[in-house]
Amino acid sequence: MKKQKSTFILLVLMALSLNAQNNAITSIPQESVYLQYNESLLFSGEHLKYKIYCLDKSKRTLTRVSKMGYVSLINKTGEVVFVHKIKLTDGSGYGDFFVPTSVPTGSYKLLGYSEWMKNFGREDFFQSDIHIINPYQVTEEAYLEQPMDSLNPVATRSIKQPITNGNRNLNKNSLLRLALDKAISGKREKVALTISGTDASTFTGDYNISIRKMDSISSPPQISAEFFFSEMLKRGKNASTPNGVVNLPELRGEIISGVITTKDSNLPAENLRISLSLPGDKYLFKVATSDSEGKFRFILDREYDNLSGALQILSDDLDKYEVTMDTQKIDRSGIQFTDFVLTKRLKDYILEKSIQNQIENAYRATKSDSIVPANHVAPFYRKFTTSYDLDDYTRFNSLQETIVEVVDQVGIRKLSNGDQVFEVRPEIGYTDNSLLPMVFVDGLFIKKHQDFMDYSSKKIKTISFSRDKVIVGSQVFQGVILFETIDGGFYNDFYTPHILNVDLFKPQSRKDYYIQQYSDNAAQKRIPDFRQQLLWEPDLDLSAGEKEVVFYTSDIPGQYEVVLEGFTSLGRPVSVKEKFVVE
Repeated sequence: MKKQKSTFILLVLMALSLNAQNNAITSIPQESVYLQYNESLLFSGEHLKYKIYCLDKSKRTLTRVSKMGYVSLINKTGEVVFVHKIKLTDGSGYGDFFVPTSVPTGSYKLLGYSEWMKNFGREDFFQSDIHIINPYQVTEEAYLEQPMDSLNPVATRSIKQPITNGNRNLNKNSLLRLALDKAISGKREKVALTISGTDASTFTGDYNISIRKMDSISSPPQISAEFFFSEMLKRGKNASTPNGVVNLPELRGEIISGVITTKDSNLPAENLRISLSLPGDKYLFKVATSDSEGKFRFILDREYDNLSGALQILSDDLDKYEVTMDTQKIDRSGIQFTDFVLTKRLKDYILEKSIQNQIENAYRATKSDSIVPANHVAPFYRKFTTSYDLDDYTRFNSLQETIVEVVDQVGIRKLSNGDQVFEVRPEIGYTDNSLLPMVFVDGLFIKKHQDFMDYSSKKIKTISFSRDKVIVGSQVFQGVILFETIDGGFYNDFYTPHILNVDLFKPQSRKDYYIQQYSDNAAQKRIPDFRQQLLWEPDLDLSAGEKEVVFYTSDIPGQYEVVLEGFTSLGRPVSVKEKFVVE
């Protein structure tokens, strides 16, 4: 009777929670995304570097809603060159894409959006043109200059520029000011850039700075933050939430989702629990329940390093079901692309720049960016009260003998079907045989304990456990057991049909981008320096007030441009540029 009452209360609470969630969803404001990127005309072997800003369209400030943003590059046929998931911290994040030689010459579209924005149509996505030149592949005729027709006065086509020019009046009334210590610099010379503001509130914003050589050939114009704010965000529609929301906002973290169906009828499987474990030293574990359409969603609110994870249906008849993971899908129909033509007079320029890129990439190892390690926050189920290092005890051949002879308060019992399961005795009261412990081996969750029973105990280094009840999602466990193997590679070697291994669409890792410096180090002076990008700082910190940024020029002469974009803490856009020459 008590168990029935508890079940009834749980169902009522779930219903109330679902109703509250539906009401909350309708009040979530619409979002808009702005992308700043380093270059709109790229060669094979160069990096497209970008920063994404996600803004609340009602407050016109950086959003506190979505915790993930998405950046994608597509070609004219709608094929995806890349799609990146970016963790948003206070509404912004950044990433980059190395243009490989497999990407042909052509016109591309750069898109920026959040999962929540997909409910309102692609028209509100950030969209900008990218042109790529690949001298290592045969170029399509559409991008080559055509022979002069004596009967046709039009010999070539020029680049069709978008009608909106996002760079007009950039420095007029700007909230930040740029001042270079010299207008003309020499090669490999130190340059100091001073960034000052009009008032103290301006410094508490979110900014990015890019310093890059200006190309001598035409390229698609880039949209400034000020133009985006006035023409796209401020004048854009702020539609109400549509009925039948398909894509939930990633309010608490990254959403990993899919559908469970029955194998025999292909119908949605409702009210099934499914787990996701990310193995390793910093393992994570989630449990979700499928809805009436068979859909399930895991919310990952912690950073991780895993590239793959393990799914398991938490049901005794799990062989009856099939799991299909969701993928990133957007409507790519009707997207307009700009056109361009490569003329013969560009041959020498393309050759020279390609050689410079090859040399620069050959020395990439000495100028590599550094990956910022994930910030691992331990969840409650990784905290153990007791641990046994098996090297301190007599080694037994079987796992069963080891549990009986060495490990106190943990046991193994046999079910009616003959399978063996682990059990952890509670601190208070008697063992509830209806509850099993949460069992991990090198961070991999083991739903069916029998699959691990024949594992050699001589390969196990430690056994740790906690005896309290734990609840993950809607699943209750009596205690937690962690087996750590000697080599730590259990997940890579273990196989059972009960586990579905899936590739994860992982957020891009944060980076500290390489900053070239010259000193008395003779080795540095012998390395060629053909950097087109002198500086890329996507997380420019101006909180201390006026700031001096120091950078070094490269071996490439020409005109360079400093571009600073971003938004103040009050949501006011900032767009400012400055130019200088390297001789």
